[in-house]
Amino acid sequence: MTKNRNAILWGACPQNLSGSDFAAKDAAYGPLTIRRSYEPAAAGMPTSWAACNAGVDVGKRASCWSGKPSITAMAGRSLDAQTLRFLRSIPKSHVAFVSIWHEGDGKIRNGAFRLATYTAALKRFCQLVRQVQSEGWTHLYTIQILTTWSGTSPKAGSTYADTWPGGGLVDVLGVDGYSHVGSGPTLWGPAVRFARSKNIPWAVPEIGYGRTGTRNVNWMKDQVAYLTTTAAGGEHTRCAFACWFDTTGPISTPTPGKVPAWTAAAKTASRNYHSDHTDFVL
Repeated sequence: MTKNRNAILWGACPQNLSGSDFAAKDAAYGPLTIRRSYEPAAAGMPTSWAACNAGVDVGKRASCWSGKPSITAMAGRSLDAQTLRFLRSIPKSHVAFVSIWHEGDGKIRNGAFRLATYTAALKRFCQLVRQVQSEGWTHLYTIQILTTWSGTSPKAGSTYADTWPGGGLVDVLGVDGYSHVGSGPTLWGPAVRFARSKNIPWAVPEIGYGRTGTRNVNWMKDQVAYLTTTAAGGEHTRCAFACWFDTTGPISTPTPGKVPAWTAAAKTASRNYHSDHTDFVL
């Protein structure tokens, strides 16, 4: 396989977590080479990759997936066997970035769980992924997904450094960022610097316009320019992937949604930086 460490995968997180609306997004502003998906907490740890919300990606695109299993059970290691079965069910040829409890920093801030519980659970999950990677899953990567807010407005107990699960466990640092928080180096810089300090690449599982603040198309173009020219640590030469958050969220506006100028900007990025997801490596 050609090793393409210069690739940036462009994708989307569509409204339907099962992916039924992804084809329409791909047609509108593709080619898209990765999809962001996640499980609701009620789903726990899926029985298999085929049964989870990322199962439909196999053979079509890469996946950025996160689950919400019982965080106390994961921290206490009672989910080890179930998690290993799930990870081993991922096809070895499939490029997949996997995590649990995305944006854990925000959940610590709002009291959903304690820092110690989060770090213990993420550490155990990453250790289990490391075990499966050693068994031949070379396209499987761990990703810790946090918010840009914790970089731009750090708060003791939920900073990037506080939530770090330990060395040698995270393959790529993912940060979700929105226009009302900033732009370019102001928005992404703290995460890039932290990833660089850990010698790992960075990625953007969610990117889009906030419900407040400017929504000029130039913001999208500026982010594309920054992501495609900025490396963190490790061997990857730019942001590893970015997924437009094309869904209605509590703080966000569907991006690019159906705004013609936004759709055109997303399509330009997908076409100008297109690479085959099967050639992707960190």
